[in-house]
Amino acid sequence: MHLNTFFFAAAATAVASAQDLASALAGQSSLTTLVALLGQVTNTTEFLASQENVTLFAPNDDAFAGIVQSGGIFSIDQASVDPGLIEQILRYHLYRGVVKAEDITPVPNFIHSYLNYSGFVLDGEVSGSNVTGGQVVSVNLNDVGDALVTAGIKVASKVTVADIAFDNGVIHIIDKLLLIPLSISETLITGNFTALAGAATQAGLVPTLEDLSDVTIFCPNNDAFQKIASGTGNITDEQLAEILKYHVVQGTVGYSTLLSNTSLPTLNDEEIKITIDDDGAVVVNSARVINADILVANGVIHVIDEVLNPANPSATPSGNVTATATTSLATFVPFTSGIEPETSVYFELTQTTSFVAAGLVTGTPSATSGSGNSSVTTTGGPVIQTTNAGGRNDLPALVAVVVIGAVAFAIDW
Repeated sequence: MHLNTFFFAAAATAVASAQDLASALAGQSSLTTLVALLGQVTNTTEFLASQENVTLFAPNDDAFAGIVQSGGIFSIDQASVDPGLIEQILRYHLYRGVVKAEDITPVPNFIHSYLNYSGFVLDGEVSGSNVTGGQVVSVNLNDVGDALVTAGIKVASKVTVADIAFDNGVIHIIDKLLLIPLSISETLITGNFTALAGAATQAGLVPTLEDLSDVTIFCPNNDAFQKIASGTGNITDEQLAEILKYHVVQGTVGYSTLLSNTSLPTLNDEEIKITIDDDGAVVVNSARVINADILVANGVIHVIDEVLNPANPSATPSGNVTATATTSLATFVPFTSGIEPETSVYFELTQTTSFVAAGLVTGTPSATSGSGNSSVTTTGGPVIQTTNAGGRNDLPALVAVVVIGAVAFAIDW
């Protein structure tokens, strides 16, 4: 399907007259669970209805059913037990500014929700937001023209009905609930970035990093740590802390579309150099970003293929963190002793993906495709049949993945 098919269908949308939020939602037969849920949380409903110039991503009945079947918290009964948590979940589905179907392009647009500074436990995992302007999602078209809304752990919800107008903005119906980004530590474990998780624990950086707001973290994957494993034996905890701080930018949430040729200050008071190469990929000093835009509670993570060396910013990709390190590949991954990874790692966090860099759009994230056949409609418009390629876990399966329970180490990053 051509990318502009979604636009043409959206153009057919026509709402004869403005309607309030309750009427707009009640008029959609696939939103009965959301309507019932809102009926249980009056204050939240009034808040959603009172905001102006907004975009509401409304989960359909199937989205709620999938969560309930997995034993998740998203049930009608839960609203009376913990209305505050339900409020936070619903706030993450309401976004500042009107984003219509015609505004969605292959280039990801990171839009801010009404989920502001807060922290809570969601199915046993620490979630929340410590991002100025509100926690975000990424909105874009994938390579077959589906409009996707990508949230925590890179879970992509598909827009099935677009451009339902109401008095204060627009509603899009989506097929999965938006998963609020988890804490950095929970995200690292879910993605099997256990070397960085273990190194941060050993260096005593967990409380510091977890308390920061507006962070960009360049996360070396386990392969990157394995490359320098033989040179890590003599590193003190203080030296390790300085190396890890060199991977953290505080005060700037550098989503992929905001990155450009520049230098950024890091927590260890040194600078890293960001370069956009001729293919549109991002290079950090000499390391390449291989998976971008993993949203976390206090910012964003970009996975890189090398450990950055603050003592040698111009090091080649095989550069070492210490002068005594060798370039031979070790048989072990350092800093992972005693750290138990998730038994089921979420695919979208581990695969290598292309992404969009500012001014050099050469491709869109490949980590946003679903599987099987689907359809997208706009109110008053035709049904668009689409076929998705690639693999993605359904949200019920994801819930099982992120319910870590008792992990084998203490990390509060």
